[in-house]
Amino acid sequence: MQNAAETAETLAGNIRSAGLKATSQRVAVLGTLQREPHSSADKVLASVRSELPGISAQAVYGILSAFTEAGLARRVEPAGSPALYESRVGDNHHHLVCIRCGAIKDVDCVIG
Repeated sequence: MQNAAETAETLAGNIRSAGLKATSQRVAVLGTLQREPHSSADKVLASVRSELPGISAQAVYGILSAFTEAGLARRVEPAGSPALYESRVGDNHHHLVCIRCGAIKDVDCVIG
């Protein structure tokens, strides 16, 4: 199991591999997406603020947009819900959304 410093360096490497500068804000956002998939931008902001209290909403929205464009994050838009973000981007999968509680589950795409 990786310690926090190793995890941060792994996240920073993933960000750099996508052609982006690995800032502390970007590392914190990517870490949040890995720990809390299917998060709204507001949820990501609240989580990151526990680590970086001075981060702005605009910064989080900009990072999520850059990550989506660079292929580090996927934007999911369930009906009747704000956009959600996840870091699971390397495969084809679907999302099931509970109409009662709003919980979201990944469903692997069956091939063949």
